[in-house]
Amino acid sequence: MSEGPDATAGRRRRPEFRAGRPTLTRERIARAALELLGDGGPAELTMRNVGARLDVSPRALYNYVADRRDLLAEIVAVCQADRPVPRLDPGDWRESLRAHCRLLRTWYRTHPGMLALAHVEDLTPFTSPDMLRADDAFVAFFLDIGLPPRAARRAWSITVLQVAGFAEVWDTWYDRPPPGADPAAWTGIPPNTPDTELPHLRLVAGESETPDELFETVMTTLLAGIEAMR
Repeated sequence: MSEGPDATAGRRRRPEFRAGRPTLTRERIARAALELLGDGGPAELTMRNVGARLDVSPRALYNYVADRRDLLAEIVAVCQADRPVPRLDPGDWRESLRAHCRLLRTWYRTHPGMLALAHVEDLTPFTSPDMLRADDAFVAFFLDIGLPPRAARRAWSITVLQVAGFAEVWDTWYDRPPPGADPAAWTGIPPNTPDTELPHLRLVAGESETPDELFETVMTTLLAGIEAMR
């Protein structure tokens, strides 16, 4: 028989720190793994490296996660729990969608390694109906603004692709540039290129935008495409 709320109300809560270090929990282990993913990609996601990130032995992790597959399940659960809840208003669909896409972009940037992990691991077995309620609400929004089912699916898919792709390709380069790189200083013209080369890139070199400005332009283009579907 499962315990009810009264049975657990008086239970002593596990201290957040013990001997000067954070107490291990499944969530803390998963968040350490997410940090590893962001810093080094899926290749760094080993029990040994997660333990080192938490300053514990790999053996200690197995008191909370059964194995690497169980760790992947918890990573997906923690990441999805952080996902912003859609608060979309069909009556003001353009600004509503733009605002939600900004939140989605922040979510992807907060978990930069998840997209790379999904490229090399099949994460679909770890999903559940609860995790997909945000997507269900997203599709409902597109249906509510008048799109037929096929167009609603396309609008949902394209929106996710635009936001995730921007975070993966553009934001990652700015947020975590390679050593020695300065994305803000890149003009699109390689050093020591003769002045007669790449004339069109030179023409637009001074028209660069910040990532935030470019993202808003992407959103404007996206909204125009959805309007055309309607």
